[in-house]
Amino acid sequence: EGPIHVDMSRSKSSPSTDGGFALYPGDNVDGEGPIHCHGLAWPENPQDPESRYKGNNLFFVSMYDHLYTRGYVRNVPGAPKCGCLDRMPVVSRSDCTEVDVTELWVASYDEEKSSFTLDLDPENGVSIQFNACRGKGGNNDLEAYYHRLQIEGRASVEELAEVRQTLVGNNNCQRKIDEFVVTQGFEKV
Repeated sequence: EGPIHVDMSRSKSSPSTDGGFALYPGDNVDGEGPIHCHGLAWPENPQDPESRYKGNNLFFVSMYDHLYTRGYVRNVPGAPKCGCLDRMPVVSRSDCTEVDVTELWVASYDEEKSSFTLDLDPENGVSIQFNACRGKGGNNDLEAYYHRLQIEGRASVEELAEVRQTLVGNNNCQRKIDEFVVTQGFEKV
């Protein structure tokens, strides 16, 4: 679950450098030790409840669950603590939280105006539950969740391919490190 490599050019403001990289070979037993990666995703449609309540999800995960409850306060050196996937370290996998939203709407008819209104119930209008993502072939896994969104037509194949550039899957670390260092002008001998 830990980082495989950090390409500091992906997020130039985080490490206070214009480039460089850090490699993290191995795993939680033989490598740098356990690192907790956590992400969230939402459908493309801005009217989808998961899209509309993504800010609530971000606050719950980052401020309540991780900072207040668990005390997670540090980032991987050279990487942002929080950011969009294209700026984060390449990792084998990431935990994931999704929102399950229930909205109670009240319809009213105004006879004088001959019109209907539709409003959220002021007392019980919104209920948000924060749950481990349910994904294609696995739960609490950001890549599996994004795969589910793609299957449901709520995310594109191209977006899923981009996700898989950062979340590369278990047992792929050394191969991804080898591929990355070649892009940096090095040759494995």
